[in-house]
Amino acid sequence: MKGKRMNELNFCVAGAGSIGRRHLRLLKERGDIRLSVVEPSEKSWARIVEEMGEFRRFHTLEEALVSGNLDAVVIATPHGMHAEMSIQALDAGVNVFCEKPMSDSVEECMAMQEAVQRSGKVFSVGFMFHFDPFIRKIREILMSGRIGTPVHFYSRLGTYNTLLCSVSRHQAYTPYSIIMDCIHDTDLLCWLTGRVPDYVFMNGIQAGALELTSAPNVIDAVYRYADGTFAAHSHFNYVQHPQVHTLEITGDRGYIQGDFMTARITAATFGGEMEIVTAERQFDDVYRAEWEWFVKAVRGETSPENPAASAILPTLLMHAQMESARNGREADVREIAGRYGFL
Repeated sequence: MKGKRMNELNFCVAGAGSIGRRHLRLLKERGDIRLSVVEPSEKSWARIVEEMGEFRRFHTLEEALVSGNLDAVVIATPHGMHAEMSIQALDAGVNVFCEKPMSDSVEECMAMQEAVQRSGKVFSVGFMFHFDPFIRKIREILMSGRIGTPVHFYSRLGTYNTLLCSVSRHQAYTPYSIIMDCIHDTDLLCWLTGRVPDYVFMNGIQAGALELTSAPNVIDAVYRYADGTFAAHSHFNYVQHPQVHTLEITGDRGYIQGDFMTARITAATFGGEMEIVTAERQFDDVYRAEWEWFVKAVRGETSPENPAASAILPTLLMHAQMESARNGREADVREIAGRYGFL
C-alpha cells in the first residue's frame, strides 16, 4: 500500500446500502480522501467492486479501528446500529459522520453526545438538506421577514421509491421506520423555524396491498406549541409513486410554497407581491457540499453543521410521535425530554 500523501485523510465508510454507496462514490471523487469500507455482506461488496472498483475492506468496524490511522468513520448502517458504532469510533479517537437519524432512541442519542464530549472529536449527522440551495433559499426568504411571523408549517412526503431503493428492506420489520427514514422533514421543522414543538399527536395506518410496505405506511403528525402562536403538520407515506415532496410555510403577511422535486419556490405576500424561483441544484452537489463542510470540520477549519446537541431534536420528536401513536393520545415533548435530561 502506498504511503499517505500530505493533507490526505483516511475515511472508512461503514455500510454499503444505497446511501453508503452514494457517499463512497462522491468521496472517491475527492483527491484528499483515502477510502476503506466496512461491509460483511459478500453480495453488497461485489456490487461495490462492480460499480466503483476495489477498496480496502473490513468485515467489522472493530477491524477498521484496530488498523489505525483513521481520521473519520462514516456510519451508513441501519438505524439501530448508529449509536453503538458511533460511540465505538469516538472512543477510539476517530471523528464520526453519522447518517440520519442519529439513533432510533433518545437514550442512545444522549450516550452518543456523552461520547462526543469525552472524545473531543468532530461528530455530525447527515441532515443534507441544510446544504440544499432549495432549502437555503426558503430559509433566506423566511429570515427576511417577507411573509411576516410564521404561523403554520406543513410538509408532505409520499415516497414508495424509498422502499424500492432500500437494500436491507428493514422497513418491513422495523416499527415506525417511515418516520425514521423521513426524519429530514422533522429536522427541517426545527431548523427552519427555530422552534421545538411542545406536543405532538400522530396517527398511522396500514394502507393498501403493495408488494413493499412498512408498519404503518401512512402517517400524519400534528404539532402543538404551548404559546398557541404556531402550529405544524407533517404527512408521510410509503404508498405514493412517483415521489411527491412539498413544503409550505404560512406567515401573517404571506406564504412560501416549495416543491422538493422541482426545486421550485413560490413566495407571496397578502399584498399581492409574488416571486417564483427555481433553485439550481443536483442532489449530488448537495452531498458534495455536505462533505466539503465535514472535511473542513475534521481539519479544524469550521464547526460541524449538525452536531449532536441539535441532531438529537428530530429523534426526540420521532420518539414523541411513536409514543403518541402507541398510546392514542397527544405526547408531551418536554416531559419526554426531561426523562433523559435533555432540554
